Parts: sequence; structure tokens; C-alpha cells
Amino acid sequence: MSKALPEGEELPGFLAAPQDVALLEAEDVVTSDKAACRPIADMMSVRPRHPRKAMVWATMKPRDAPAGMTASSSLTLSSHELKVAQAWMAELKQALADCSEFTAVSQRGWTHRFSLQPLAPIKAGDDSVSYVLTNALAPDGKGNIMTIVRTGGAFATYLMAPGAGKPVPMSVAVANQQHRKLQAAANP
Repeated sequence: MSKALPEGEELPGFLAAPQDVALLEAEDVVTSDKAACRPIADMMSVRPRHPRKAMVWATMKPRDAPAGMTASSSLTLSSHELKVAQAWMAELKQALADCSEFTAVSQRGWTHRFSLQPLAPIKAGDDSVSYVLTNALAPDGKGNIMTIVRTGGAFATYLMAPGAGKPVPMSVAVANQQHRKLQAAANP
């Protein structure tokens, strides 16, 4: 999976920096109070219903960001058996239809209330979903924008901080560039 991570200016409009530290630790077991919302909560969990075979990640920031600005977005790549990735994507779509809010609890010691707003999926990869996930404690009431693109048995999960306007998913140009990179890594 590491070969498929973007670096530098590979993605249109962004600077990407692969990260060496684990994104999730052993204590990051996240559960949901509502079964319909579990696929969404599983995206935050080290032990999702559908286990990951591998996971790597990179931070992303706009190329035109002011000097010294820290990255406000990330891209996580995870690999799964093809049927597992297809099943999880179907469950995410169902969760977006059936789940509008839930309480997530982590073994790390936190409990948070989240609301969920589906966004139109982008036309990228083999399949995709997009949504806004808002923590009830968000000071400005804005949530993170999540775009998940499936390429075969891999997920490219984009987390973007809220912007000033209406929430929009990751751009199709970025998602398709990463889709091609995942395909190339799977078929060297």
C-alpha cells in the first residue's frame, strides 16, 4: 500500500506527505450506539467489522496554502479482500440512508455524538460515497467532509476539514489520479 501513497505534488492542487506513525492505535476501538451507523463508526475504528489487511496514510494541504500552514486534510489507503470492500461500501451506502446521528464510544476513553449528512457520491474509482460527519462538540458546528473511493479491494478515504462554503466532496480529478495510482500498484 505504501507504494500507492501520494507524495509531494502528485495529486492536483495538493501537497501530500506520507506519514510513518500509525493512524490508529490499539485503543482506537470505536463502537456505535446504533447498528445502522456501525459502518460509519467502523471507519474510525482499529477493529472494524470488516478487517483491513493494511493501512497507510498521508497528510494533504492545498498547494497554495500559506507557508507554515499545517495540513488540514488526509488520505488513508486501506486494503481488503475484494468482496469485503464491496460489502463495506454497500453498508456505507445503507448507513447514509438509515443513519442521521449516533453516539460513538472509543476504548481510548472518549464518547462523542455525531451527526451525518450524506453528500452526492463522486464519479471516481469503482464506487464511492461522500458525507459530512459532524461532532456535536464542533465549536463552529461544521463537520469533516469524508469521501471514500473504492478501487478493487482498496479504499482511498479522504478527510477534509470544513471550508467556508457549502461542503463538497474531494475533487474527481484528485480521486481519479489516486484511483489510477492504486490500479498501477496492484498491477505492477
